[in-house]
Amino acid sequence: MQRLPFLVLLAAPAWSAGPFFNILDYGARNDASAPATEAIRSAIQAAKAAGGGTVFIPAGNYVSGPIELVSNLTLHLDAGATVRFPAARLPFTEGRQQSIEALTPVPLIGGRHLENVAITGRGVLASDNAEWMKLMPRQRAAGSDPGSANGPNWESLLQLLEVKTPAPREAYLAAAPELRPSFVRTMDSKNVLIEGVRFSGSPMWTIHLLYSDNVVVRDVIIETYPGVHTDGIAVDSSRNVRISNCYIDTGDDGIVIKSGKDADGLRVNRPSENISIANCTVHRAHGAVTIGSETSGWVRNLVATNLTCAGTQMGVRIKSRRGRGGGVENVRFDNWVMDDVGQAINVTNYYLMEGEVRRDAPEPVSNTTPVFRDIAVSNMNIRRARVAIDVEGLPEMPISGLRISGVVASAKAGMKAFNTAALELHDVRIDAETGPAFLVRDSHELELDNVSTRVPRADSPVVRLDRTPGAIVRASRAFPGTGVFLSTGPGELKSIFLEGNVLSGARKPTAEVKADYWKSAEPPTEAESVK
Repeated sequence: MQRLPFLVLLAAPAWSAGPFFNILDYGARNDASAPATEAIRSAIQAAKAAGGGTVFIPAGNYVSGPIELVSNLTLHLDAGATVRFPAARLPFTEGRQQSIEALTPVPLIGGRHLENVAITGRGVLASDNAEWMKLMPRQRAAGSDPGSANGPNWESLLQLLEVKTPAPREAYLAAAPELRPSFVRTMDSKNVLIEGVRFSGSPMWTIHLLYSDNVVVRDVIIETYPGVHTDGIAVDSSRNVRISNCYIDTGDDGIVIKSGKDADGLRVNRPSENISIANCTVHRAHGAVTIGSETSGWVRNLVATNLTCAGTQMGVRIKSRRGRGGGVENVRFDNWVMDDVGQAINVTNYYLMEGEVRRDAPEPVSNTTPVFRDIAVSNMNIRRARVAIDVEGLPEMPISGLRISGVVASAKAGMKAFNTAALELHDVRIDAETGPAFLVRDSHELELDNVSTRVPRADSPVVRLDRTPGAIVRASRAFPGTGVFLSTGPGELKSIFLEGNVLSGARKPTAEVKADYWKSAEPPTEAESVK
């Protein structure tokens, strides 16, 4: 049995140096005829006693309960190895659920205070979301009851946390049985590698990086669609994270960045920062790459580049709401291709989780007001979207410094934006089937540079601006068939600066018209079907 592990060692990452511990040598059966939980635990403890090493799971089928990792360990799944985790009631431990500190079920694989730990190989880690949902169902919305992502005791805990955080221990104990575990969770850990493995199904979040530092996730396959709340990779108040070359097909957000929720998140106050995402494909997720809505500890210094997404509800997705606080700053999304998405670019401060109610009226600015600033979205090819761009700021805290450039999109509806400051569009073409291609209201320091549509509509302007004093429209072109290029409300055109535009293709270059193009409301941002 020693030669095979030695061969694996030669090809394994440098982080896996050390002796090998084959779980078959500790009593595991590779035909799933008996649980392998104790054999895997024994192999891990042997590695710990030796000062570190690799626990090797050879080809075969295994059934296991939760696997607790230790420092200086590689858990390596050989090609052909499948480890299944049945749904079960599990012990509770301190953790985070939906970015709120809570008592949670132990993760199926993971640990706390880990250092120099890796999960590698070409094997499969499997669990059935439907089985977990039978054990811990969520509370459905009914009438005036908005429901809950988990259950009534969880909702009670959330309400208590808005009064005082942390809440009494009894409230955490009551909510814990309603929660499902993450598949993999590292907490308060550093120097973590997750590489090569395939996830098939998940109880909840698939890879949950919590309070972790210096993490690499690469060449991972995550297939959890249509599982409820099965986010692919969740970065939760972690830093120095690199995600690359992954395929994700999931029932919730593909890659999501969080930093705490509401009063509890403000108390913890730990950001997610210094994150790079590259060369990934996301399929059928809610958002391909999502920031939020849990932004209380701030998300900053992120770049997501070279992504393809198909059939996702959103592509680029940045979301929060009143009550979260914190915010998002200094992030960049570049070089994407999207097909058949709902909203290709979505930046909103009106997102609602299950159990939350929308608040539209302006509110005083406080530490619970989320701030979005210095966001760049560039070089996007978008085909067959429902909405090309949707930007929704708060009247008391406009989205500031959003820069969108190099975008070519075809969509049923074009761009809609309101409550922004210093919004810039450069080299953006949107071919929309209905309404104006560019619709902006209640914004200041707006700059539209080389914006156009190649499928103009005679009955809708290309650009409609309402209450955008001082806006600049420059270097833009009206293609033949354009009715009106720029439309404003009565008396507003004099506050718009037009520079170097070529508008001869329009029947009428500009017009002041009393009209409400906002009446044709789009479907809700969150188009999740009830499971």
